[in-house]
Amino acid sequence: MLDLNNRPGGPHLIVTAKTAHKVHFLDAQTLTLAKTIDMPASTHELAITTDGRTAYGSVYGDGIFARNKNPDRRIVVIDLPSQSLTRVIDLGEIYAPHGIMLDAEESVWCSGELGNAVLVVDPKTDKVQRIDVGQTAHWLAISHATGKAFVSVKSEFVVVIDVARRAIVDRIKVPHVTEGLAISPDGARLYVCAQSAPEFYVIDARSHAVLRTVALDEPNAINPQMRRVRVSPDNRFIVISAHQGNLAAIYTTDGLKPVASFPTKRGPMGFGFAPDGLHGYLCCHDDATVFEFELATGRVARTFPTDAGCEFVVAYH
Repeated sequence: MLDLNNRPGGPHLIVTAKTAHKVHFLDAQTLTLAKTIDMPASTHELAITTDGRTAYGSVYGDGIFARNKNPDRRIVVIDLPSQSLTRVIDLGEIYAPHGIMLDAEESVWCSGELGNAVLVVDPKTDKVQRIDVGQTAHWLAISHATGKAFVSVKSEFVVVIDVARRAIVDRIKVPHVTEGLAISPDGARLYVCAQSAPEFYVIDARSHAVLRTVALDEPNAINPQMRRVRVSPDNRFIVISAHQGNLAAIYTTDGLKPVASFPTKRGPMGFGFAPDGLHGYLCCHDDATVFEFELATGRVARTFPTDAGCEFVVAYH
């Protein structure tokens, strides 16, 4: 089953430059800038439809988690062929949406941090459904194979939502406060990063059993800190960034073996994957630089600059 939120890359790149309130479009082969468009406010993350024609972006507002001085309430809708902002969806309340994903029906799911909620938006009608998760939801991942959404709530558990029923069905206990999380492309494994320890957890997406705790090789680990994780579209590699530590690491999904770790520019955040299947991208937020790196070795192949605050990057057709 195709994972709408982690598909094989295409010839185009789109990057959010949240602090500058911009979105960049680039050529994935040459890494040259094609166009920059303005956003209504600080746009953090994106989800792209199956046909590759539309991107939805979460407008979080200016600020950071727990110190969002000017929170927002909108989802932007971007037309990818024309590389233009076409409309804005108002969520109805000040939620500070951040993580954003599509389910198998292409409904838009996003976190509603200030509402202690996950929101589900029907893009045909803009109707918004609120699911109360009880704490500050920041990121989510959707397993199409199991029909579940997994939500990081900056606590020692992960909330599990039945996608069809729009109802909480479980809370998975983990040893430390959770941060970034990602689902494998086949929907079978959930990977969750700890915030207060240099480690990540491998969780069975069907049974919710914590299968393994994997230590991260972080010299002079900083805790707590933001750690983010993604899985390559071919399900071969797990990539993890340590925001305050200025470090990235690569592991194999088979055996969870360390491949490489490498220093980054300041503030590494979101990952994307190149169309060749051999390279990944990493946004270094605080230095407005994106790395292109080899998944098999961690070697940085190329870099390119962005406007301030690059957070999210994805290659698309």
